[in-house]
Amino acid sequence: MVSKAVRFLWGDMTPEELKRFWILSAIFFVLIGAYWFIRVMKDPVFTLLVGYKYQPRAKIVSLFVVVGAVLLYSKLVGLLKKNILFYLVCSFFSIGFLSLGYAISHPEFLVVSTDSTLSKFFSFIPGNFLGWVVYCFIESFGSIVPALFLAIVASTMSTELAKKGYGMIYAFGQLGLIIGTWFVISCVQTLGFGILFAMGGLFIGMLPFLMKWYMTMAPIAIVRSTNIAENKPETGMFEGLKLLFSRPYVAGLLVVTTMYEIIGTIVEYQMGLCATSFYGISPEGIASFAWLKAMNGMMVGVLSLAFALFGTSFLMRKFGLKFCIISYPTMIGITIAILFGFYFAGAGLHFLMWAFFCAVILFKGLSYTLNNPSKEVMYIPTSNDVKFKAKSWIDAFGGRVAKGTGALVTGSLCDNLSALIVFGSIASLGLVAFWIFVAAYVGNTFNKLQAEHKIIE
Repeated sequence: MVSKAVRFLWGDMTPEELKRFWILSAIFFVLIGAYWFIRVMKDPVFTLLVGYKYQPRAKIVSLFVVVGAVLLYSKLVGLLKKNILFYLVCSFFSIGFLSLGYAISHPEFLVVSTDSTLSKFFSFIPGNFLGWVVYCFIESFGSIVPALFLAIVASTMSTELAKKGYGMIYAFGQLGLIIGTWFVISCVQTLGFGILFAMGGLFIGMLPFLMKWYMTMAPIAIVRSTNIAENKPETGMFEGLKLLFSRPYVAGLLVVTTMYEIIGTIVEYQMGLCATSFYGISPEGIASFAWLKAMNGMMVGVLSLAFALFGTSFLMRKFGLKFCIISYPTMIGITIAILFGFYFAGAGLHFLMWAFFCAVILFKGLSYTLNNPSKEVMYIPTSNDVKFKAKSWIDAFGGRVAKGTGALVTGSLCDNLSALIVFGSIASLGLVAFWIFVAAYVGNTFNKLQAEHKIIE
């Protein structure tokens, strides 16, 4: 019965393939569940400790933090086996979130006397310094750990196998998203942010054990991912950046991967600005804001799960990857135009908040289960250096730059919602047009590489 369901949703799989994807799906379930469990609390905690109007500035600050993290990560990629690196990175973030949970629950532990030299040194930083640490730490986790896991997956897959299995992996990821955000909705009022952060750290601590299980149960996949090009000369931490700017196909993947982040940052900030204006910044208002963010995340998960079950694999197999990566920006452009129409029709603050709420659900939901799986498959006809080094720059650094670009727009117009909607919509539509052009190039190049059995090195 299970086999019939799997074949219906994701195509035929051998018992070995099915076992591999069950384990990978379990890892992604915990990874995405833990990430969203913590992520939906990022803006509310930052608003409580610092203030929501500084959120665009926090995105820019996180760019520099993530660049440093990616440089270190790129160096470790060349020194360690990928599974060992996964163990170390997940353990680091697990301990970090446990520590942040304690700090949020006991803020007096970090209080510095206003007369001390240290206090004067940090006086230029708005709000509580802990809020900035929380924001940058969550951004670093989201930039590195999912990308590392997906790079390990991509290095062990053929194109045909990926078309079947990625839908299954992403379906379980979205199920984790739903459960993680539902738990925040249910418990944020009673448990508080500190305990929830610590729980997130415990969930992340499970990931190394699950990856070890994968190594034990699917050793062939691990051998393929860790013993490639043993005689290849050692490359530096900037090798991925060189590949990014010297290979047009890889540069195209940068656009396909990150262009959404600019538009998504603008639209999500518009939703948050409407919400904080509507709910206020009292403790009750911040809790309501956290509820809205968690509800938004859960609805993203519901849409993503439904699409992962019945859309991702079907569209990939039926229409091809080029169709998938072009249809996503087209859908975003149509949605932006509709939001623009609502504003000019005179929609009120409450209506706009829920309109942006729905747009964020649509953008993120289809990003996770249409655009992301498609662009991950696009990495298959590339070398290991592209998969692990260039990809880490694209997912982490490229994503941060894109978010920072969106933050420059929102930060400059954070006190003027009307101007933000008008300028943000026009700029977003222009970006969508460029995005569709590049997606068509990447799709055509991918099909050519597959036909000629070549890879990008």
